[in-house]
Amino acid sequence: MKATAFFSETYAEARARFLTAADAAGGRIATYENMPARGPGDTRLFTDTAWFGPADAGTVLLNTCGTHGAEGYGGSAAQLAWIGDGGPARLPHGVAVLMVHAVNPFGFAWGLRGTENNVDLNRNFLDHNAPHPENPFYDELHPLLCPERIDDAAIQKMLVAGARFIERHGQWALEDAISRGQYTHPDGYHFGGLAPEWSNLTMRRIVREALPRAHRVGFIDWHSGPAGDGELIHLCFSDPRGSGFSRAASWWGREALDPKTVDTMWGSKRPTRRGIMFWGLEAQLGPRAEFAGAVIEFRSAQTKGNAAKAMRVPMLERWLRFVGGFDAPEAPGYFEEIRDDYAPRRQSWQENVVANALACYETTLAGLGRWEREGLRAAD
Repeated sequence: MKATAFFSETYAEARARFLTAADAAGGRIATYENMPARGPGDTRLFTDTAWFGPADAGTVLLNTCGTHGAEGYGGSAAQLAWIGDGGPARLPHGVAVLMVHAVNPFGFAWGLRGTENNVDLNRNFLDHNAPHPENPFYDELHPLLCPERIDDAAIQKMLVAGARFIERHGQWALEDAISRGQYTHPDGYHFGGLAPEWSNLTMRRIVREALPRAHRVGFIDWHSGPAGDGELIHLCFSDPRGSGFSRAASWWGREALDPKTVDTMWGSKRPTRRGIMFWGLEAQLGPRAEFAGAVIEFRSAQTKGNAAKAMRVPMLERWLRFVGGFDAPEAPGYFEEIRDDYAPRRQSWQENVVANALACYETTLAGLGRWEREGLRAAD
């Protein structure tokens, strides 16, 4: 199949194709419905899993997509391409793959990053019984970032205020305040939530129920967004001095994980993070399994020429949720703009996503095969 054939137009199509392909390849399927959330046209929403390989595998690749809903199109195509390319029949001895399709089905279905509660899942995986991390700079910025209209006057007002903030605190402080996660404004940007989201609880359930026998877990969480054309950015959140980081570096190369490489490919210094799924699953598995992997981004967006263009897509999502509504006259155009950032339809992007994903699967699974053999030798 041509690379472009693995891409779907809607969440419902992507889900149906994933289930059909997984079943045909002998995958063991499980489904989890997100009730009462609904997609367009009252579509029911599901996170689905498919297990390939031995049921008692001690080494497993956990591969997720759609954590940031709208970014699910690239990850779904990658999963479909691996299945269609005969990946399940070429697994290393003793290694299994657990694919999780549409971690955040609400966001995937509507073409938005956040969940049904406007929660950024990659800020939600923390202890909600403890005090939430503070982000005082965001509190200052929030009123400026949330205009009732997205017009030239509102944008200009935001840019002037942003310039004043940068004069006082610097450019990186601005980017970090917006992106790191905040827990005080449910209608704001990168809201981490005040309790675990359905998607958070479901992912933890999947790990608990599907991986009780796994001793070694590799992890790839497909994302998209930074400017580019399908190139991969490897975001390994393990301790750089730990065994998980060294393991990931042995698969993908230490240079790929180097912060300098990541910052160059990202286009700026990476902001701080709180509550990411990587850390949540790493901690959950930690007492009984080794864990290594990365959040892997498909670069996708067009280069933004100025701050107004850089902020436009997140502003559109917030406006659709809290001001205009999903049925506003502007909504179809706004949804399409958001999609073009995270899942562009250009042929070169789709071809590069599939080629780079298949190469990444091959490299990662070869590494997992070595890891499995090491585990067997250590047990002898």
